[in-house]
Amino acid sequence: MRKKNRLLQRVEYIAYRAIAGAIRSMSDERVYRWGTRFGALTGKLVRRRDRLAMRNLRATFPEKSNAELRSILNECWRHFGRQIFMYVRMQNMSSDEILARCEIINRELFDDAVAAGHGVILISAHYGSWEVGGLVVTSIAKGVRTVTRRLDNEFLERDLARIRGSTGAEVIDRRHAARPLLKALEENGVVVMLPDQAVLPREGILTPFLGRPAWTTEAPAKLAVRRSSAIVFVFCIPHKTRHRLEFEAPIRVDRLTEVERDPAALTTRINDVISRRIAARPDLWLWMHDRWKGTGESE
Repeated sequence: MRKKNRLLQRVEYIAYRAIAGAIRSMSDERVYRWGTRFGALTGKLVRRRDRLAMRNLRATFPEKSNAELRSILNECWRHFGRQIFMYVRMQNMSSDEILARCEIINRELFDDAVAAGHGVILISAHYGSWEVGGLVVTSIAKGVRTVTRRLDNEFLERDLARIRGSTGAEVIDRRHAARPLLKALEENGVVVMLPDQAVLPREGILTPFLGRPAWTTEAPAKLAVRRSSAIVFVFCIPHKTRHRLEFEAPIRVDRLTEVERDPAALTTRINDVISRRIAARPDLWLWMHDRWKGTGESE
């Protein structure tokens, strides 16, 4: 990663702290309203990302009109503006305060997977309110490890690491993740992974994502097979100023046949679950990401 000028990093960090302070002093209703405005404005300013998102939507939903796709994307921008503001507001809340704002659906699926004793790989996506979902997961589970990519601003990175660390979760750099993740699963820990972003061809396999081949990491599948860990799906769905954390039926890797345990087959199953969620609520996914990079379909 190219190192950003230190002065620029400081300016960005000061601006972030000022905005975060203002957000935390607002009511939920004002956070929702100003987050909506921020998201809408962002969509108008980052035109290149907006064009990329429209191309992604058009290729995924060729049956929809441009007006329908534009409506989805406009709401997507507003949605992410709201969720950024809401996450900043909730960062310093206690576990009890966080849980009071979020209904948890099918928690027994997660608890049963933990009770199996082989570790749990929690699969989510850049969908809905994944950062708020992370706060909720660390409020109900112990031994959580999250895999992240370092920011290009060391001050923001330090601040975010402090917030994540205060929840009891251990943050692991994705560049050196394999060994600590295997150790976590061996200790019946919980590993959180979001495998819906593009990887380099040497880092993954081509497998369908929303009906089109996309380079996808096999890391969750390989970890699960290595430790016979359960793969549990979880998604955080916003509803105005509240949230709903939904667990889905797990893949019990310890009960699969040898053919079903193949990492490529498991990766396809993971993509299928994420794709189904996105197709049902396309306004909640990060279309601005170049998901089909390296396949000849990106910009």
